[in-house]
Amino acid sequence: MEMFVNMLLTFFTTPLLWVAIVFAFWLALHRIKHERQTFRIAVNPKWPELKLFWWHGLLAGLALSCCILLLGVTINLNWWLVYQIVAVVALFLMPIGFAGNVLILLSALLYLISAMIWPQYQILAGNSLLAELLIVAGLITILTGFLQKWDATKVVTPHVITSSRGRMTAMFTSRQIYLAPVFFLVPGTNQLPDWGFWPILHIGQQSFNIVILPLILGFSVKAIKELMSALVTRDLRTQITFGGVIVVAGIVSFIFPSIILSTLSVALIICFILQWRLRRQSRANKQHFTKPYAGIRILGVLEQTPAAKMGLEAGDVIVECNGQAISNNENFYQAIQSHSTYCHLKVQDLQGEYRITESAVFADAPHELGVILFPEN
Repeated sequence: MEMFVNMLLTFFTTPLLWVAIVFAFWLALHRIKHERQTFRIAVNPKWPELKLFWWHGLLAGLALSCCILLLGVTINLNWWLVYQIVAVVALFLMPIGFAGNVLILLSALLYLISAMIWPQYQILAGNSLLAELLIVAGLITILTGFLQKWDATKVVTPHVITSSRGRMTAMFTSRQIYLAPVFFLVPGTNQLPDWGFWPILHIGQQSFNIVILPLILGFSVKAIKELMSALVTRDLRTQITFGGVIVVAGIVSFIFPSIILSTLSVALIICFILQWRLRRQSRANKQHFTKPYAGIRILGVLEQTPAAKMGLEAGDVIVECNGQAISNNENFYQAIQSHSTYCHLKVQDLQGEYRITESAVFADAPHELGVILFPEN
């Protein structure tokens, strides 16, 4: 019990932890402020970013810790100092701050360069440390793909822009950061400050300090000509493949230490290329979320509302309401209020198919169907 308390002390005294907490609050506030300025209502006012930040971050940390401890990955505090500096700076340079694999690779590369410039900070078996960090980056890449698939649709924000033809059109963004508490082994007992509470694990003739360190994970995704769900589902396979390649590259670099610098550089470059490719693929899709001439397009659906119960989704176009043709927001709300307790809709989906859906509405506020629409102005 005492050992666990001591490990928590190392975790909560890390500056990166508190910077990440402040950033997570800012991220949620920024989203809500933007949505209220544009649509006069927040798509999700319950701050889901903070719940995901803690709970899914904890699950991600446990998964990473199991893999890292099973693989015997060790670190040193010189690299950890570089990582914290890189992570704090990157959080202010969005979207780089959301890419956990980039933070690991960039900090490993900078650590290698600094060790070349200042040899006094280089440690024995430094190349094996970097190879192990490559493996960690690969695991984070795979994990981020799944987190993005699970959570990107929970924090989607619609943005309204004007196209080159002067028509109102929409795109969707999703940004999420996680704080993953990860168990690491630090070889030796002389790398940590002599504060008297560092837990020590003895394996054979070697001693290891056990620490819990916060790693930053996350994603920043923009869907321009397709729905967020389709984009992240397609990207999951790419993330798994690339993550597996990085893990293999780390194992090979462990066997052949001379290639570690080139392997780190190539992996980092490919990370940036994949980010660019993801945005390029979204732009290449044929779907356009423009404001239609007939009907009104849904940009978002509020949770636990009549619209959610009717299965309405972003991208759907409402063409009729309670038997009346719809052309703008005003006559849509008028049509809803023509039946104060019931709503009957004819909807066209993104494939051009029509469907009929209906639900009871709030008797005291029939206009609150729960859909986010293009603003009139």
